[in-house]
Amino acid sequence: MTDLDPTTDPRFQATLSLIGRTGADEFQIRYSDDDEPVVWMAVATYKEKGSEVAAGLNPLTAVLRLAETLVDGGTCTHCKRPSGLDPNSFEKMPADDIICWYQFDPELKTFRRGCEGD
Repeated sequence: MTDLDPTTDPRFQATLSLIGRTGADEFQIRYSDDDEPVVWMAVATYKEKGSEVAAGLNPLTAVLRLAETLVDGGTCTHCKRPSGLDPNSFEKMPADDIICWYQFDPELKTFRRGCEGD
């Protein structure tokens, strides 16, 4: 990832895909440069549930925070366990047996759910 273009981080596209997998009907990324610092906002809209938004000082941080808001505390539709998101590691997580962790797989460049191997 470079400071000039955080969207080159492979987690950026993977996070957009993960947000889509939550059932979002629409996604937007916006920024406000009226004042310093520039603030980036990621918005997911759902027909039945309205919208969710998260912000950061760059696009990657904004989309990761939105994905965390959408995934953490949800329920995995596959294993029915509570879900969590860890975008920074692909190692064993605490409470793996009771939480379905979504983690970024750098080889496949996607977020994988913890129960995929079950």
